Amino acid sequence: MVTVSVKQLIEAIEDADVYKFPDMTEGTDYLYNGLYKRLSYGENVRLSEIDYDSFELDDIDTMREIYTDVLECNEIKTNSLAHTLRNMTPAVAAAAFV
Repeated sequence: MVTVSVKQLIEAIEDADVYKFPDMTEGTDYLYNGLYKRLSYGENVRLSEIDYDSFELDDIDTMREIYTDVLECNEIKTNSLAHTLRNMTPAVAAAAFV
């Protein structure tokens, strides 16, 4: 029987070169990890939690470019991979008893 560790699968996907981001400034990193990533995992982010001094307007533009160049494309790939995994037929294995 084939078993899949979801944690290992996610780690392997995140380590893949196609999912690597370009070098980010501290502000862009804050926007990605502090806001975008949390929102994409379905977490609530309150406006009062946002540290507006941690990023600049240029960082927002960089995040927009990263989204259109990397994240949007990866979202499509990830959805396709998830669809494939959901629709895989289970492997039947015979157990041998000794």
